[in-house]
Amino acid sequence: MGRNSSGTRGGMQPGDSSYKGKITGVEDLVKMKDPQMYKDTKAAISRYHSVMGVRQRDVKLANLSAGTLGVHQTLNGKSNAVYLNKQYFNKGKKSVDATTRKGYASGWHTKTNKPTAHTVTHELAHATWNEHMTGAKQKAAGKEINKLYTQWRKDKKKSGYGKYAETNVSEFWAETVTKAVHGKADKYTRKVKAIAKKYDL
Repeated sequence: MGRNSSGTRGGMQPGDSSYKGKITGVEDLVKMKDPQMYKDTKAAISRYHSVMGVRQRDVKLANLSAGTLGVHQTLNGKSNAVYLNKQYFNKGKKSVDATTRKGYASGWHTKTNKPTAHTVTHELAHATWNEHMTGAKQKAAGKEINKLYTQWRKDKKKSGYGKYAETNVSEFWAETVTKAVHGKADKYTRKVKAIAKKYDL
């Protein structure tokens, strides 16, 4: 059975890392209707690869529940695929950008300088590590990530993070990695990059 980590956007759904909706109508990214959105999505994947040193993951378009821009599926303790919601990604850059910016404005999302790439990067981060993964590298990394999450939660001086990162350790990881790739660096963004490199995630 698969476990899903959803990227709920703009505070439209509660911060629940277990997506319970259906994933249907799966298609390759090349089917994306807006050429600029396709280009930006591929650029986000490439940027993730260059910053985090992690290979590209299986990223597809799919029909997802309303309010969810993207979801990552873990199957049998391993990364299966990232799905991007056709409802938003087929409308194009403006739709994805506006929805993510609502999340920034509400304080739900960790702010980055690339709102269009935010969802793609967030879900790729889940594909690199989340609490449902059972591989030896992921389990070893998880011990450090959990310690870092505890430290982060106690840190009253941290800034630039949204409420979504507080949901659980998996969302903390995904939002902090997204900030590491597209946002303002700090000790937590530097640490998540170091953990990914140390454990060869």
